[in-house]
Amino acid sequence: MSDHTAQTELPGVTFAALRQATLAEAAEHDLHVEQDGAQGIVLGTYYGRIAFAPSGANCKAEISTARADFLQTLKDSLVDQIGSVMPDAAQAIRWSDGVRQGALPDNARLMTVQHREMLDCGFMRVTLAGDVARFSDSAIHFRLGIAQPGKTPQWPRIGENGATVWPKGEHKLHLPVYTARRVDRENGLLVFDLFIHEGGRTTDWARSVELGTQILVTGPGGGGCTITGPVFGFADDTAFPAIARIMEANPDLTGRIMLYPSHVDAAHYPFPKHKGLEVVIASEAARPTMGQAACDAVSSAADGFLWFAGQKAMATQVRKTWKEHGGAAERSYISAFW
Repeated sequence: MSDHTAQTELPGVTFAALRQATLAEAAEHDLHVEQDGAQGIVLGTYYGRIAFAPSGANCKAEISTARADFLQTLKDSLVDQIGSVMPDAAQAIRWSDGVRQGALPDNARLMTVQHREMLDCGFMRVTLAGDVARFSDSAIHFRLGIAQPGKTPQWPRIGENGATVWPKGEHKLHLPVYTARRVDRENGLLVFDLFIHEGGRTTDWARSVELGTQILVTGPGGGGCTITGPVFGFADDTAFPAIARIMEANPDLTGRIMLYPSHVDAAHYPFPKHKGLEVVIASEAARPTMGQAACDAVSSAADGFLWFAGQKAMATQVRKTWKEHGGAAERSYISAFW
């Protein structure tokens, strides 16, 4: 269902050129091409549909989705794609639904830090208070927007072309991604677990931030936590909160989850009990072999669901191996968490 739509002309952009760029984008990110021909091309994404069609010598675009925050995400994506090759055309975009120029984007909220506590496993649990209505099991990842130390935060705003304008220079925000460990819609609370990296910007922020401080939260997006098995899972400690959400959301799930902690404390992360999953904690020495272990499991996972989250180079190799073996995109979640 598409309750939110917007159209725009793309001056100076030919349909032929944009079609080729769209097909390349779809191939790179395993996106579904719903329609492709002389009359137009339609791309299906997690957030909604993006359609391009000829318009005289130029091209026109239409995006449609079920949610206002997803509409903003698609606008940002399209403007960024056009702007990477034709910045003038990107700046000239004007959407049919109008824009609230200068307003906070629909996929962003300001929340306040309500509580924090250290867990006995190398994680800090942080609770934010505010609007959490858009969070669900189908979208569990979000970004924090953290101001640079000692700087008064400046938040993103909507520009004239409908895209998000982010603060730059000394006001540039740090934008790490986290998993919503728990969402309390009744009380407006978002809980996430932060893996403590000594010297990390988010770690330093979490340790020093005063309760009641405002923080930017964008999203949610990324993969959900509802899957069917058998699952073949591989996760380092940055992904432990996501694995915990999966275990809670899928009580009938079967399969095996391999956990790769970076130190002995992380092995004590509070996972919920699960009767159908075999959870194996690898030794710290095995952590560098996590990517290869996932690649070795690809053939076994052909009839199941492959779940991998960890270091970027490993995720790239696992994704490549999965594709080479004909693995279906909808039967995998392979992501770089750092």
